[in-house]
Amino acid sequence: MKKLFFLASVLILGLVNSSFADYCSPKPKDSCFDDSDLFKKDDCVVFVNGEFLYWRADAGALEYAFQYNKSATVGIGTTYGLGDYKIADYDYDPGFRLSFGWYNAPDFWQLYGQFTWMRITGSDSENRTDIAAEPLVGAFFQNTILGAELQSAASKLKLNHELADILVSRVFITNPHLRLRLFGGFTGGRIKQIFNVTYTDTNALSERIFNKWKFVGIGFRLGLDIDWFWGNDFYLTGKLSTAPLVGRHKNYAKITADTSGVELQDIKYSKYRGAYNVDAYIGPSYQKSFECSRIEIFVGYELDGWFNVHEIIRSTGSSNANALTTEQIARINSGMFLMHGLTARLTVDF
Repeated sequence: MKKLFFLASVLILGLVNSSFADYCSPKPKDSCFDDSDLFKKDDCVVFVNGEFLYWRADAGALEYAFQYNKSATVGIGTTYGLGDYKIADYDYDPGFRLSFGWYNAPDFWQLYGQFTWMRITGSDSENRTDIAAEPLVGAFFQNTILGAELQSAASKLKLNHELADILVSRVFITNPHLRLRLFGGFTGGRIKQIFNVTYTDTNALSERIFNKWKFVGIGFRLGLDIDWFWGNDFYLTGKLSTAPLVGRHKNYAKITADTSGVELQDIKYSKYRGAYNVDAYIGPSYQKSFECSRIEIFVGYELDGWFNVHEIIRSTGSSNANALTTEQIARINSGMFLMHGLTARLTVDF
């Protein structure tokens, strides 16, 4: 009797345990979506990228005038500026980037080239107020050249940027939802800025300041980009790359005025130097695989920074053949140069 009871108890516990296990175990999803090969990692493809860039630029040392907005206190003979700097600024302008490459599926590496083109402009101006004790003052020399107070000041900026890369990347599919690409190769190109300032005095005479710098160089680029699948064919896409370059930097500054028929300043220099570029973007992308192709649509924000290229020559003293001065003739203001804005890309694999 005891043996029968024991056997019955074991049988009942076994049935209960089996039923509980069936109830608690996750059941296979009844879905037609297959996420095991989102990136078509086993297919050799040729790919083409077309990118629309809508960027602006930012840089230091672009002040062109100073507008007083308050009068000096009575009894104080010397002041050091009571107002606001007027700074030249870039607008948003369109550009493009094109890429063409090949993905070797069996060995998980890519070879591709890309070319970036940007032209960004900007302008700003300022007129003096009607208050005599609140003048408009130039950030460059103007009083000793024009001999009268300024009526207006105007600035114009123009940037040209062309960059080409030849890169090889190693593709890592760490899991079905994440793709990493470590890339490196050669980079080279040109970046050039023209900065014009025009001062007009109360006698309608003008002074024109011209400053241009240009860097042309080549170097190496190293970076990483990611694609992280979130669901419904949407991904988080990002990229970071750095590039040291070496090349020739040229700078040229000139001043002319209606009060003189000759150039009042003509300074130039040219030397080899190193420069450094950092580029990064991040944003959402829509990626869809088809039987014979794959597409990607990306919209994000991109930052492109340059170091040791941006320099503005400013006069600080004057000299003439009869009385040469020991003052510093000019100083050079320098700083980081940044381009940034919207980047929209269409990629087709075939």
